[in-house]
Amino acid sequence: MAENFEAWFCLFVLLLVVVFLLLDRYKPSSVFFTAILIFLITGILSIESLLLGFSNKSIITIFLLILVTALLSKTFGLVLYLDKIFGSARSLRTMILRMSASVGSVSALMNNTPIVALMIPYVYRWSKNNKKPPSRLLIPLSFSAIVGGMMTPIGTSTNLILIGFILTTGHPELTFGHFLLPGIIVFAVAIIFLTLASGYLLPDYRDIMDETKENIREYLTETYVKDDSEQIGKTIQEAELRNLEGIFLAEIHREDKTIIKPVKPEERIQKNDRLYFAGDTRGVIKLVKDNQNLEWVESGKFAEDYEPELVEVVIPFNSGLSGKTLKQTLFRETYDAAVIGIHRKGAKLGGKLGEILLMPGDLLLLTTGPDFERLSSKNQDFYTISVIEDQEKIPTWKKISLGMLTVGSIAMVFTGVIDLFVALITIFTGGLLLSLLSEEETKKNLSLDLFVILGSALTLGMVFIQTGGASLITQPLVSILSGAPGLIILVCIFLATLFFTSFITNAAAISIMFPLVYQLIEDLGLNPTPAYLTLAFSASAAFLTAVSYQTNLMVLGPGNYKALDFLKIGIPFTFVYTTVIIAFIYVYYPIYV
Repeated sequence: MAENFEAWFCLFVLLLVVVFLLLDRYKPSSVFFTAILIFLITGILSIESLLLGFSNKSIITIFLLILVTALLSKTFGLVLYLDKIFGSARSLRTMILRMSASVGSVSALMNNTPIVALMIPYVYRWSKNNKKPPSRLLIPLSFSAIVGGMMTPIGTSTNLILIGFILTTGHPELTFGHFLLPGIIVFAVAIIFLTLASGYLLPDYRDIMDETKENIREYLTETYVKDDSEQIGKTIQEAELRNLEGIFLAEIHREDKTIIKPVKPEERIQKNDRLYFAGDTRGVIKLVKDNQNLEWVESGKFAEDYEPELVEVVIPFNSGLSGKTLKQTLFRETYDAAVIGIHRKGAKLGGKLGEILLMPGDLLLLTTGPDFERLSSKNQDFYTISVIEDQEKIPTWKKISLGMLTVGSIAMVFTGVIDLFVALITIFTGGLLLSLLSEEETKKNLSLDLFVILGSALTLGMVFIQTGGASLITQPLVSILSGAPGLIILVCIFLATLFFTSFITNAAAISIMFPLVYQLIEDLGLNPTPAYLTLAFSASAAFLTAVSYQTNLMVLGPGNYKALDFLKIGIPFTFVYTTVIIAFIYVYYPIYV
C-alpha cells in the first residue's frame, strides 16, 4: 500500500512540475529543485540517491563541453572562420546553404548556444550589406544549430542527459555510431528544406535592417529631466513632448513616488521627473540627442571624457539575469553599462526599468562604459547583438598546441582509445596550462541554474521509475500497444515527447518521458536502442515555438518574429524531420527484441 501511495504521490508531484513549467511563472531550476526537496522531506528520496543524481557523469560532461567550447571559440575565433566560408555569398539561398552547413557542422562537436550568439551580428552585417532581410536567416540559423547537434552524443545537452539516464538502467549506451548516420541524413534534409523553403515561409521584415544603434524595435526607455532643464514648469504640450514621431510619453514618475499615466497634454514637468517613452527606439535616441533638457538615466555616471556607445543585447534561457530585476543584478557595477531600454516581444512594458523582472528572450538597450567590452566578453548572462571584435592576440604556438591536442583527443574518442569524458578533461586542462582560459572566464561559463536543472531532472526521473510512478501511466498504454506494429510505438513516443519539448525545456521533457519509455521497453519487450534514439531526436525537435529551445529565444527578438512565424516554418519542418527520423529508425533497427 505504501509503495502504491509513493507512486501516486510521485505522479502528483510530477504533474505539478509540468503545470508550473507550462505556466512559466518560476524559473525551471526552482520548480525542479522544489520537487526534489518534497521527495527528500517525505523520505521518498534518500540523500545518497540525490548525490548520485547530481554527480552523474553526463552532467559533468555537459559542463566540460561548455568550457571546452568557450576555450576553442576564444582561441581560434571560430566565427571568423565561418564568416570566411559564407562571407562571399550574395543570394539568400546561398547564404542559408553555407550558413546552415557550417554552423550545423560545428554544433555537432560544440555547445550551439555561443555559436548562434556569435553568429547573430554577422547575419545582421551580411543582411545589411546585401540588402536581404535577417528575418529569413535567423530561424534557419537556430534550426540548423539544433539539427546539427544531433549528429553526435555531445552536440546537445539533451543527448548527454539521456545517456546519463540510460547509464542508470543497465541498458546499452547510445554512442557516436548510433547518432552519426541518422544525424547526417536528417541534417542534410534539413539544409535542403531551409535553403529552398525559408524564402517562402519566413517573413520579410526589412525594417530590421537598420543599424543596431538605430534599431526600430519598440522599447520602453527611461529618461530624466535635468536639474537645469528649461522644461521644468512647462506643460507636456509646451515642452513639445506630444505628437512625437514614432514614440509617445507613456508615464511620468515623480520624486514623491507619484505615477502619472496616461500623461495629459496639460501635465506640467517638475524637477527630477522621470519620463518613460515607448515606441521606436530611434525616435527616443533622436529626442535625447537633440533635446538638452533630457538625459538617459545613469548615462551621466561614465567618465566625462568617454562617449558612451549604444549596444543591444539578448538574454538567453539559462542567464543569471532571468527572473531578477536590474536593481538586483547590479548591472551597472557588474558590466559598466546602463540599461536605457527593455524590449519584450509580444508584451507592453511599463513602470521603472529597474523594477521589471527580466525574462529569457528580452532585448536590452545599453549605453556602455569603457570597460563594457572586456567585462561582457566573459559572461554568459547575455549575448551582444552588435558586433564587438575580440582584440586579444593569442600566440600562434599556443593555437597550434591546443589544436593538436584537440584533434588528437577527438580522434582517440572516435577510435575508442579514450572516453569522451577523459578527452574533454584533457583539452580543458591543456587550455589552462597554456593560460588560454582564466579562472574568471571559467567561473562565468558555469551556470548554477543549469546544474540544478540537470541534476534535478536526472534525480526526478530516477524517483519516477523507482517508486512505480511511471508504471501507473504505462500500464494502460501497455494493454493498448501490446502487439502493435513497431512503427506505431515509435510515432507515439515521438509525438508525446514533441508535445513536452515544444512548451518546456528539453531537460524537463527528457526527465518526464524517459521513465515512461523505459517502462514501455521493459513491459513490451522493445529493443532499447531504437526507442531511446526516437526519444533523443524527438526531445530536440524544438521547432514549433520560440520557448522550446534557447537558440530560438535568442533569435526571437532580433528577428522581430511573432509566434505564428515559428509555426509557419516549424510545422512543415517538424513533419519532414519526424518522417525522416522515424523512417530511418524503423528500417534500420528491429523494434522488438
